[in-house]
Amino acid sequence: MIDKKTIIGLVLIFGVFSLWMYMTQPSEEEKAQMRRKQDSALTEQIKKQDETYKREKAEAATLSNAKKEIETLVSQAKGNDSLSMNAMNKLNDRYGVFSEAALNENKRLTVENGLLKTDFSSLGGMIEQVILKEYKTYSQDSVRFFVKGGNTYGLNLSLGSKVLRTNELNFEIFVNDKPLAEEKNIKVGTGDSVVVSMRLYTNPDSTTKDRSYLEYRYTVRDNDYRIGFAIITSNLNKTITDGNALEFVWNAKLRMKEKDRLVENKNTSIYYLLQDEVEYLKENGADDTKEENGIPIHWISFKQQFFSTALIVENEDRFISATMKTQTERTTKDDYLRTMDANISIPFDHDKKYFEYPMNFFFGPNKYSVVSDYDIQMEEIIPLGWGFFLLQWLNRFVIIPVFDFLQQFGWNMGIIILILTILVKIVLFPLAYKSYSSSAKMRIIAPEVQKINEKYPKQEQMMQKQQAVMNLYKRAGINPMAGCLPMLLQFPILIAMFRFFPASIELRQQSFLWADDLSSYDSILDLPFNIPFYGSHVSLFCLLMTVAQLFYTKITMKQQAQTNSMPGMKFMMYFMPVMMLFILNSFSAALNYYYLISLCFTFLQMFIIQKSIDPEKVLKRLEANSKKPMKKSKWQQRIEALEKQNQAILAERAKQKNRRK
Repeated sequence: MIDKKTIIGLVLIFGVFSLWMYMTQPSEEEKAQMRRKQDSALTEQIKKQDETYKREKAEAATLSNAKKEIETLVSQAKGNDSLSMNAMNKLNDRYGVFSEAALNENKRLTVENGLLKTDFSSLGGMIEQVILKEYKTYSQDSVRFFVKGGNTYGLNLSLGSKVLRTNELNFEIFVNDKPLAEEKNIKVGTGDSVVVSMRLYTNPDSTTKDRSYLEYRYTVRDNDYRIGFAIITSNLNKTITDGNALEFVWNAKLRMKEKDRLVENKNTSIYYLLQDEVEYLKENGADDTKEENGIPIHWISFKQQFFSTALIVENEDRFISATMKTQTERTTKDDYLRTMDANISIPFDHDKKYFEYPMNFFFGPNKYSVVSDYDIQMEEIIPLGWGFFLLQWLNRFVIIPVFDFLQQFGWNMGIIILILTILVKIVLFPLAYKSYSSSAKMRIIAPEVQKINEKYPKQEQMMQKQQAVMNLYKRAGINPMAGCLPMLLQFPILIAMFRFFPASIELRQQSFLWADDLSSYDSILDLPFNIPFYGSHVSLFCLLMTVAQLFYTKITMKQQAQTNSMPGMKFMMYFMPVMMLFILNSFSAALNYYYLISLCFTFLQMFIIQKSIDPEKVLKRLEANSKKPMKKSKWQQRIEALEKQNQAILAERAKQKNRRK
């Protein structure tokens, strides 16, 4: 029960808080001014959004019109009349020395390895689409990157007064240095690789023996999530008039792949390695823009909850600079999630007739065992608690290896989590035993503690009371710190699991009992309305975990009541599980399931430990030790010396007071 002093304290705190709220509340005029500012800010925000939407719509319309215009010019230029000459002149004005490349036909090529199916297009010399073979979206569609029509990349090259956008022209396709005659599907053999070269030749020139060209060279290797990507220029060092850098533009519209759009959007952003530090743009669905200049960039990743696309530099000449931008889609009617933009500066050497800049595209899962093998700190896109060394160490060197080992047996993920929980409990059992046995012994000697409290009721006797209680604990063989220290040591594991389960792609779309996807919430009831901070669904694992937590709280509070321990914390102890119900309702079912079975094993441990302790033995030991002289520790000797000093000071003050009278 909450005592009288606690109630008075709570009332005073509430009263002071209410008085402060009343005295600091704004006047009616200030409220009106705040409303005007809020309305103005909201209007400005809506205006900016509308302007952005109109601008994007206008840009899309301009690109569409430009594309139609180019198609018309190309069609006309293929004729043999004056109209074709006029069209060719316009293409020359637009593309300069690359104008004849506009007449190339659009061809496609598909290359497959064991992990990826990659569609190439001669238009822009780009990867048009990548399908990840081993994974499906929540809607059971193929996991796709660079979805057709939603992604573009390429160089914006300065050719004197002209700017060439390479994604507007059709490249010539070569497979292992042989021209592609017809569209085909190529499969990469075991231990083999296929080289796809996209070349953009300049117009024929009789004065040049070898034709100049721009090349995008792709290397598809067997069983590799990476596709080699090199930018090559041959005899273009004088034609390209850019400075010491080439402008590479990469735009992507990322599509939904998971069950929960809100959670996936919160975990979608741009990550990049800036020298030796992994940086990122704002997550949680917030739009953000960052410009990095002067510090080398090793890789840039368009990261989603469980999958990423990344552009990785292979040599020591890192990206010079980059401007990156994320934007959340205005509508949720389709499966588009967020828009990513990166404008990258690639170092370029004008002194080299043949220039090559090797990179890799990565299309794959955010799986620790995959991305950590590249040894480029790319594993830090997986949220394992990198900001706190102990959490990441626990996840990287303990939890993930054990989880991967158990996964080899092919068991259901629910069983693997159960076994993982048992292993964690076994490792922590010695600490738990000390904690629970200490609590059980303290309940047994609670009547003796109460006698000490009655013996020293006054506030000035607090030091004597504490000393007597400590002597009592020592005679009974109780270490008061045994109850606190184990809990502190278990806390990092609790938080490590909090980070591990929601970030584990291994749990994605794995079913267990009523949960169809352990990486997301397990809804047993979809509500027709949204509850603030809770959501519009009922997660059963979260509900069961909350009930178990309340039951555990009831047991511990009952024990605390017997030892008269912190009665004022009762409300807070019961409030915490309810708060966790709201926090964890939309978290992964695996996390709530782990917390649930962990609590169940905690109950079992408490029961076993309590049954193993004989109250008569504890009391007999206390009685036997009471007859023995207590050997005082140095700490106790200091306490007694301090108590004697305080008593002497109080006695001297009392004498002085009597003399004055």
